[in-house]
Amino acid sequence: MAGGDDRLSELSDDLLLRILHFAPLKEAASTTALSRRWRAPLWLSSGAVNLETTVTRVETWELGRGIRRSDEAGFCSRRSAFVSSAVAALDATATADDDHVKRLTLRLESDREAWIVSFLNRRGDEVRNLVDVVLSHRAARRAEELRLWLEPNEWSSDADDDNETYRGHRGLYTVTLQALPSETLRVLELTNCTGLSQPEASAIVLPRLSFLRLHHCAQHLNSLQRVTDAAPALAVVRLESVVIDATKDAPSQSKHGREDWFSTNRDAVIDMVIHAPRLRRFTYKGLLRPFTFSRPPPELEQVDLHFFKDDDNYRHRDKTQNRDLATFWQFAQSFTSTKEMRLRVDHLEDIAVLREATQVELLPTFRRLERVELQGVHRPKGKTAAVAIGNLLHCCPVISALRINLTTQDHNVSKDHRWTDEFLKRKFRSDCNKSIDRLDRCGFQPNTISQEGDYDDEVCEITTLSLGQFECLRNSLKRVGLQFWLEQSNCLGVKLLKFFAENAMVLEEMHIDGGNRKLHEHMNPKIERWVTNSSERRNSGATTFVILPLER
Repeated sequence: MAGGDDRLSELSDDLLLRILHFAPLKEAASTTALSRRWRAPLWLSSGAVNLETTVTRVETWELGRGIRRSDEAGFCSRRSAFVSSAVAALDATATADDDHVKRLTLRLESDREAWIVSFLNRRGDEVRNLVDVVLSHRAARRAEELRLWLEPNEWSSDADDDNETYRGHRGLYTVTLQALPSETLRVLELTNCTGLSQPEASAIVLPRLSFLRLHHCAQHLNSLQRVTDAAPALAVVRLESVVIDATKDAPSQSKHGREDWFSTNRDAVIDMVIHAPRLRRFTYKGLLRPFTFSRPPPELEQVDLHFFKDDDNYRHRDKTQNRDLATFWQFAQSFTSTKEMRLRVDHLEDIAVLREATQVELLPTFRRLERVELQGVHRPKGKTAAVAIGNLLHCCPVISALRINLTTQDHNVSKDHRWTDEFLKRKFRSDCNKSIDRLDRCGFQPNTISQEGDYDDEVCEITTLSLGQFECLRNSLKRVGLQFWLEQSNCLGVKLLKFFAENAMVLEEMHIDGGNRKLHEHMNPKIERWVTNSSERRNSGATTFVILPLER
């Protein structure tokens, strides 16, 4: 409202329905009080029921006795009210003359996992598990999008995004394929679920399911394979922080409908076969495991791979390094048909194939890969990270856009993961003055350095790259982005700048971020000299390129 004008009522019904499609139930239902036009509940025609609440519990301490007491009656009352309103909303949509429920969401947030578990499963309550109540309602039987998001805030820190669900986590609820709207379901997103399963004897098919996302879930390998087999139209699969158990027998059911996970077999090499011939986008965030496809997806567009550091096995790194190297490139070989790849690894050195014979054996060829983003940590004084970059260039003969995000780390000092993550974020927020100061100490003054300056001498060649023959540098690589921390004039980031400036023959754009948005201006004169002095570029008639700041 502004100046007495009802601008909200001026919106078309189609636009209002689209807004209500994403609104939580409480807010959507309250719109009936806004104007006469809304008296006949417009939200019932939105095609969505979004059940959302924050689970809280009032607890008090009796300091003298050291006893913690909770408001049990109030907690039960709030749960009963939520269940009643959820059932009433589903009843209303089931009897509405308009469209059926297309989008169904159950979202519970809380500061503690135990509170969500109690909210889902009240002992002695006549109402069964809340997830079962929602999924078994007749209004849910034709849902096209189903999202179950049960997230304790104690798991929600940024650092947790770099770890799989912790060892021994049992999940908060279980879903079977029989409970899903199999004929209509297109989108399925589950968070903190354990046991998305299909019994071996059943023959459930999800003919329209095209989007599957599992986030912070625990999943048995056989069940996950049966789920993908049941969905022949899968186009998007996202497995994010999913613990995959490869034991012979599936975990046992607990009395609350959850599955008991006492061992996640993180040390085992899990060979998983996915049948998804229509797959277009695949995301995997977790420990390194070999994935293969029964048939390579011919229309694959995008792959996002983020491999976590396995702290449990890191002390045995020397024994597992060769196995992990082969597993990584076996994993990558499953995606040779993709057009775009985002790859994040903990240490670039871990994926470097040093021996020529091993390169012939392990390195695949990505014949359609056009865009690559590589992010990783490397040792400040090591040379193996450059080998890993060279391996990737060798595998990508038609790549046109490459972005590399580099982070250095002192491998002689063991740092807490969360502290390291925050430390690296702060490093990349450096202001222009600090960067210029470092350039000054390096003797790098764009406006005063003479043609005979010795800065070029300090930037060494990357031998492992300079001796290589890369088809993409001659024919296809047009855009390069480099993000690094300018700690010294001879760091890997600067070496890569020089390498691409001298050897990328069809380069059109070079984007640079060395800790601030002004570095590209300071590097312009040096890159121009590298280009001028490059015999490779002079002899091949290479194109000219512009130097720009890298968009973060």
